[in-house]
Amino acid sequence: MISQPLSARWTRALVLLLMAGLASRLPAATGDTRVATWRDDRTAVYLLMFDDGWVGQLQVAIPELQKRGLTATFYMVPEKHEYKGVAAKWAEAITGGNVVYGVHTMTHGGVKDLEHARWEIGECARVIREELQPGKPNRLVSFAQPGVGPGKWNINKEELTLVLQENNLIDRPPFAGHGAIYHWQTLEQMTALGDKAVAAKGMEYLIVHGVERIGAKWQDFWALKQDIFLPLLDYLKAKSDARELWVTDHITWHQYVVERDAATVRTLNVTANGIQLELKSSADSELYDQPLTLVTEVPATWGACTIAQGETTVLATAVNGTLTFDALPNGAPISISPAAGN
Repeated sequence: MISQPLSARWTRALVLLLMAGLASRLPAATGDTRVATWRDDRTAVYLLMFDDGWVGQLQVAIPELQKRGLTATFYMVPEKHEYKGVAAKWAEAITGGNVVYGVHTMTHGGVKDLEHARWEIGECARVIREELQPGKPNRLVSFAQPGVGPGKWNINKEELTLVLQENNLIDRPPFAGHGAIYHWQTLEQMTALGDKAVAAKGMEYLIVHGVERIGAKWQDFWALKQDIFLPLLDYLKAKSDARELWVTDHITWHQYVVERDAATVRTLNVTANGIQLELKSSADSELYDQPLTLVTEVPATWGACTIAQGETTVLATAVNGTLTFDALPNGAPISISPAAGN
């Protein structure tokens, strides 16, 4: 093989770069589809997490979240005295939506050894799946290791990983640097986490313990004042309405990331009156069963669109030739067409 002169190789490289730049500026073609980085094609994610099952969470946090349509994770301790007195109310709280329960062990007292850890963690997972939030028996549940004193957590990382795998549990991000009251005390600091997530187009989170109960004789541990907590929720609601933040629970976020990173979307067919897509994900569909958001280019004249996948049909409106909608990976092909009368 005769090698090209240096100048020829540089010329060819320059042509390829120019072609790549031109391609990046070409208008999207009808049917071109991408998997959105975040649900509803929002810019970033904010996770709210509540530890220990304090009464203020039940009486204040959940109603205020539900009022605004914001979702959070609540990490439960079923053998805790405060929980036992209101266990039925925790089970009822899910009827209003926006509540997802996570494992925080049975007693919050630590673990003596591997077998004890299997009870502390596994039994808490059972209570959540069977008593607090019945549903798919072996579904993924979030886990948060409780903060305990020295010498009270007597298993290593490998043993903890084993117990989590045995119970289909997913370890949440660490408490360090994300605790309300402990790390962040002001509203500005807590909203700054959301602004940071938006700037990075990534995920941030805040871990709360107690929530102030105005007029109560006693307060939760590390009770976050309502004059901070409620404006924080208003900030998150505004950011959600503006499609900047996806405020969700830890497991749904985790499932979306795993499915998204393992997903491929393919355009099967494009006609004047329809688009057909195929969405696949190599993630385990038994555990990772959340819909993914797709963003598809459609003709500029299309407004209201019908999206059909198997027996499910929904309507969505295209904006400036772009249609955003949810679909299940590994399901039937997805058909998009202008709605009747469009």
